[in-house]
Amino acid sequence: MATYTNPVYARDFPDPHVLVYRGKFYAYATHSSGYDFQVMESPDLVHWTHRGSAFCPPWSREHLWAPEVIRHRGVLYMTYSARNPETGKHDIGIATSADPLGPFTHRAILVRGDDNRIGVIDATIFFDKDGTPYLIYSEEDPRAIVLRRMTPDLLRVSEEKTVLLRPDRDWEKGIVEAPTMLYRNRTYYLFYSGGWFQSYKRDACYAVAYATASSLKGPYTKAERILQTVPGKVYSPGHQCIVSLPSGEMWMLYHAWDDQNEPLYGSNPLGRTLRLDRLYWRDGKPYVDGPSTEPRQAPRVK
Repeated sequence: MATYTNPVYARDFPDPHVLVYRGKFYAYATHSSGYDFQVMESPDLVHWTHRGSAFCPPWSREHLWAPEVIRHRGVLYMTYSARNPETGKHDIGIATSADPLGPFTHRAILVRGDDNRIGVIDATIFFDKDGTPYLIYSEEDPRAIVLRRMTPDLLRVSEEKTVLLRPDRDWEKGIVEAPTMLYRNRTYYLFYSGGWFQSYKRDACYAVAYATASSLKGPYTKAERILQTVPGKVYSPGHQCIVSLPSGEMWMLYHAWDDQNEPLYGSNPLGRTLRLDRLYWRDGKPYVDGPSTEPRQAPRVK
């Protein structure tokens, strides 16, 4: 029986997102340099080969964050956020490619962050059960996860937006970001991360939780955290993505700090490494048996 042990990629690979494409897995992430988006390839979610840079947008060269790639009508679309050099705020852009390794080509800026302290970040595309595409992302002033309808070509969004979630739990420390939306058994599950991504303190650590609703636009009811710090082993796990396999298994991939030195931004030698743990369901509630540090049964990809 094949096993794996976290981290599955023991180098800096923050804000990961995984695309399943033609029998292989492609992982995209923020780069520690902040100047491009890195990409890796894997046959099994466990063994990863770094393939360099997938994209560097022509309109920004700094603070490039949280790429996500989906396939739609035969085209690969990457959403991402980057700091606009003219405003100093993060905007959300979209790029396309025919190859998961890139290069991607910039197509449009979907949302501008002019009215926010930092801007708009962590975009994800969700197709509702009728096929309508929506952009879900995080904004500030006040902090929230919001939703906007997209045009069929995915290159524009509506002016109208709906607030799905705000930070109202103490552990969130005023932060809700990294949205992942699933629709399952007539219920919408909005997974998100909260807390401070660089914190090693138990009461402020980054973590993953979820909220549920019977309608896409809510209202959403929050549940408890399902992935959080294990002191002395794993710190601040989060910025999750979820992969559904042909075998029926579901897996959550995420980044986290290990226990080498204080796991603060810039002082941990490995950075935020790539990890995965299986996502289970019981009575309509998701849970993750992690973050794990011991050998576990590997994903059954077929």
